[in-house]
Amino acid sequence: MKRIFTLLLFFCVSFSILTAQDLQTETPAEQQEPEEFVYKMNQKGDWFVRLGGSVNIPIVPENLRVGMDLNLGFYTFLTENFAVGGDGNGTYALTIGDNIYFSVPIMARAMYQFSVKNFEIPLSLGAGVAIQTYLERYYFGLIINPEVGVYYRFRTDWSAGIHCGVNILPQWYENKEYNRTGYIMDTGVSVRYHF
Repeated sequence: MKRIFTLLLFFCVSFSILTAQDLQTETPAEQQEPEEFVYKMNQKGDWFVRLGGSVNIPIVPENLRVGMDLNLGFYTFLTENFAVGGDGNGTYALTIGDNIYFSVPIMARAMYQFSVKNFEIPLSLGAGVAIQTYLERYYFGLIINPEVGVYYRFRTDWSAGIHCGVNILPQWYENKEYNRTGYIMDTGVSVRYHF
């Protein structure tokens, strides 16, 4: 019995010594250096929502007056500088004859954005479809919208700025005599919420 007790005591002491040595070789969590966090204005996986209003200045056709639109967009960053998303607009304008032109463009958009201190400068290209109405006529067609903007990031989650772009609206008909392309410049203000 004395031998068994001595043997058990030997194993317990040996186990305790080995365990203590293993614990001493591990670095405690508070002694490990923390990972370095690098703050960037935008990082992969960040999102933002854009809400804005614009004044639309028709270049072609000449029978439209200056109009306005409201726009809403959602975007996500794939890298620090490149984002994709989509937006929708509601555009309203009067013609020279006081008739109403209304358009609802829905576009997918790719954006490259670079930053200078608290300023963000996005260059983007949107493409999609636009539902257009004028008098009794409806047209469902292509829209292309190159755009540039300048935004000031006044908080980590909010920015505000201006944007300027051109809506290119081709209309193609069976009778090619009626084919036309509209060019409407839009310039306005937007706020963006970043998360």
